[in-house]
This record gives sequence, structure tokens and C-alpha cells, in this order.
Amino acid sequence: MSAVYVAGLVMGLGLAGILVFLVSGRHPLLLGGLHHRAQPLGSGVRRPGVLGVPGLLVAVGAGVVCTLATGWPVAGPIGALAAYGVPRLLRGTSAATSIATVEAVATWTEMLQGTLAASAGLGQAIIATADLSPAPIRQATERLAAEIRAGVEPRTALLRFADEVGDPCADRVVCALLLAFTARAQRLGELLSALAESTREEVALRLRVETSRASVRSGVRTVVVFSLVFAAGLSLLARSYLSPFGSASGQVVLVVVAGLYAAGLTLMVTLARPPRPVRLLGAEVQVR
Repeated sequence: MSAVYVAGLVMGLGLAGILVFLVSGRHPLLLGGLHHRAQPLGSGVRRPGVLGVPGLLVAVGAGVVCTLATGWPVAGPIGALAAYGVPRLLRGTSAATSIATVEAVATWTEMLQGTLAASAGLGQAIIATADLSPAPIRQATERLAAEIRAGVEPRTALLRFADEVGDPCADRVVCALLLAFTARAQRLGELLSALAESTREEVALRLRVETSRASVRSGVRTVVVFSLVFAAGLSLLARSYLSPFGSASGQVVLVVVAGLYAAGLTLMVTLARPPRPVRLLGAEVQVR
């Protein structure tokens, strides 16, 4: 029995180190750590925030429960990693936020085009439509209008707006507005109308893609729920079936099985997660 606990202690320390590494915020697969960087409004991944003490307490509590329920040293770190990582891994598999942002950009573009048709200047059009813009981008448009009203250089204000929205559709609109500010583009209203129409078409395309990914997301949730229920059922009703895991070699096998399960779940989530949009503007584009 001492060999079991020695092996379990070594592997448990290793798994605990992995948990600390994830919490430290250096692992992009689980979408950041305790203090993750803010994501653009339209990325569809997640919004700025902090995991906080409750999330860590849930992970630690799950690890303690798993250890007490099974008596296996490695069960605690595995349970803590699962409680911490699975919810963060499954987060951001829906593109609903991104689609809402794209649709909001299309609506705001139409509003700009209509305001320009009433013989308002571009700066005045942006200021006039900021408070009426759709909710997903209202904060960004209001900040853009405030900067233009304060005399900030239009290029700087528009590039900041594009970064805040964080979607290629907004980048295209910003490129048109930059051209109008710097080169006095002719027929800007027609250009904005065409951009709004193409953006509406992209919304329809993203909706079709999102519908096709729904079955994958449902499959991922089914696998996670079934695995948890099955493991809990075996622990409560068929302890003799799990008894081989109580040996030193069984603890090693348990870690390998948990690792393979985590890898398989990660691959499934990768299929369900919408790809990161390819930006036309922003610091990342300049770096490339």
C-alpha cells in the first residue's frame, strides 16, 4: 500500500503542477488563466473577467471529494483539473456573440449611410448614430463618437474602434471610413450600402455554419455528462470493478486514461469551436 501512495503522491504533485500552470494564465487552450487578457467584443470567445476565488474553491473542493470518495491519491488532482478545465474548455464553443456583433455592424453601417444621405458630414454622422447603434457595439461606437468630438485624429479613433469590436466586418467598414477621412472618397454612401449588404450575407452564412456545429456541441455535452454519470455510478455501485486502480500500476493507468480522455475531449471541442476570425486591421495584423 505504501508503494501505491508513493506513486500516487508523485503523480498527484505532477498533476497539481499542471493545475498551477493552467491557473497562472500561460495556457491558451483553456482560454487563459486566473487573470486573462481582454478579448474583443466580436471574438465570440469570452469577455474580460477574472476567474476569482469561487472557481478555485470549486476545483479544490472537487479534488477533495474525489480523493475521499475513491481513496486514490491521484483522484484529487484529476478531479481538480477536471472541475477547473472542463467548464473553461467548453466555453466559447458558440458563435452567437460573434454573429450578433456582425449583425450590429451591418445595422450601424446602414445608419451611417442613411445619415450621410441627409447631407451630414462623416464625423457628424458617426456622432449622431453612436447612441442609436445596436447594443453589441454601442459601447464601442459611443467611445468612437466621444473621441471624434474631442478632436482625436480620426485614424487613431477608428483603428481603436476596430480593435474594440474585433471582427473583420468592422475592419472593412473602418477601412471605408478611413478612406473617406483621408482621401475624400466619392460615393461613400453607396460603398457603405454595399458593405452593409455584404455583412448581412455574412451573417446568414455564419448562421448556417453555427447550425451545422450545433450537433457537434451537443455531442460534446453528451460525452461529458455521460462520462461523469458513468464514473460516479461505478464509484457508488461497482467499487470492485474499479479496485485494480488502487494499485501503484493502476494509479499510473488512471493518469494515462485521464490524459487520453482530456486529449479526446479537447479535439472534440476544437471541432465545435468557431475559428478565430482573420482580421484586416489591428496590432496582430501589423506583427504578421
